[in-house]
This record gives sequence, structure tokens and C-alpha cells, in this order.
Amino acid sequence: MTTYIPPGQLGKLKGKLSVKPATSKKRTPAQNKIDQEKKKQAVIKLHAKVQRHLIGLPPYEKEILFHPSRKWRMDYAWPELKIAVEIHGGIFSGGRHTTGVGFIADREKMNEAQLLGWIVLEVAPDHLGSMKDMVERAIALRGDKCIL
Repeated sequence: MTTYIPPGQLGKLKGKLSVKPATSKKRTPAQNKIDQEKKKQAVIKLHAKVQRHLIGLPPYEKEILFHPSRKWRMDYAWPELKIAVEIHGGIFSGGRHTTGVGFIADREKMNEAQLLGWIVLEVAPDHLGSMKDMVERAIALRGDKCIL
């Protein structure tokens, strides 16, 4: 809560204000390691779910570099068709995709992919059920005539 103090009144209030320093709970290295391991396991579990939803589609490649000069990767891709799936996990747990910097970096990457002719399906965990249909529709759009 912020309290407005009129000009000239601050000097009169000195000594009368009770301000407690903010307490921050520092995490131990062991706690940080446990958190990192939990995140790692969550990512593995999410990608296992994704791969189950990709069964029945043409063979795909994982973590492919798509840009000629940047080291950007697509999570899952059909490079000959220039179709990719990007998984956005960690949405509700403070993952990279939800930070301001991460969101802006993702927009740069997706814009560059589009300028290079890619169809990129950005998928959140809640979209996994419809992901296969979206990929099939993207493949149908490309058909046998992928000229890019």
C-alpha cells in the first residue's frame, strides 16, 4: 500500500514512520536443484504427451535449426514441408514463454519463421488434443506442391 505524504510533511513524520524491511526467503542450493529437477521432469512428461499425439502423422524431426544465421530451433518439424510445432509449456508456472523478454523473443522467432515460409503451430498443453488435426490441416495446405 502506498501512502501519499504532502510536500513539506515528510520531515515532520521522520521517526514516526514504522517501516519494516521486506523479508526475502532465500532458497538453498539444494532447494534450487530440486526445483530444476522438477521442471526437467515436467518438460520430459510434456514432450512424451506431445509425441503420443503425433502418432500416425508423417515422420517428424525434433529440435531442428530453421534459420540460416540464428540458432533458433523448432520443437517438432516437417522441414521438407516447412511445417513446425512449437510447444509452449510452463505457462502457469512462470516458464520462459510467459516472461516479457521471452514473449518478445518468441515473436521475433515466429515472425522470422513466417518470413522464411514456415507454417508454425504454437501449441499450449491445453491444445494437445487438437494438435494432430492442426498438423494434418497444415500438411493439406502444403499438399504435394511445397515450393518453398
